[in-house]
Amino acid sequence: MSARRRLDELEADDPSVGDETADGSPSVGDPDSDSDSDADAADGSADSAGDGSSGRKTRIFRAVMVGILVLAVGFGIGVWVGSPHRPADDSADAGFTRDMLTHHAQAVTMASLEYRVTDDANLRQLSIDITLTQQAQIGLMIGWLRNWDLNPTTTQPQMAWMPDGGRALIVDGRMPGMASDTQLQQLRTLTGTERDQLFIKLMIAHHLGGIHMADAALEQAKDDQVLYLANQIKRSQESEIDALQQEQKRLSGAK
Repeated sequence: MSARRRLDELEADDPSVGDETADGSPSVGDPDSDSDSDADAADGSADSAGDGSSGRKTRIFRAVMVGILVLAVGFGIGVWVGSPHRPADDSADAGFTRDMLTHHAQAVTMASLEYRVTDDANLRQLSIDITLTQQAQIGLMIGWLRNWDLNPTTTQPQMAWMPDGGRALIVDGRMPGMASDTQLQQLRTLTGTERDQLFIKLMIAHHLGGIHMADAALEQAKDDQVLYLANQIKRSQESEIDALQQEQKRLSGAK
């Protein structure tokens, strides 16, 4: 069953709809050079002096060649890193990155709220894992947009990069899985097991929406970094959904 279909079933069970706001060691000299100097001082012959000079020239030549090689390799790497593939402003890569930034931000908000209040050890661990993982991914995606010389926001509608476009949005304009303002307020005000159960319900829906977006990126994106992250998001959030569903059963007393 696809993430989108599972998400639709969750939304059908929940009539509530809210508005979105949306090596550096010090030099101590060349020991070989010192040895040559000592040898020259001990032996005053012109031949010995000449041999020492020739040895020093050989070492200097080798050092220069190594230096040129290092510079050439460094320059090549610099050109490769400094000239990355840059997705266009209206590409699926850019659209996915921008929308996932917004999507992740709400997940971090919900998980942070749960972590600060819950007394449940399992949910505390899950919420901190979600917070740290998605916050790190947010930093990564912001860095991409900067490297691509793209703004973090756009005039394009959310989800416009996806095949189903606006049809994937919830009726009030929220992206798939996004909680409403009303639901977020409930998460802030409820306490105890009731709050924990709401957090689980909202986060499962949120993850299903994220997986739906990741699936679309895996089909459309071109940038290797984006494809890799989309796959990581899909795999990690599927695993977290399994863990959340186990906690849901435990709290409800289901066998």
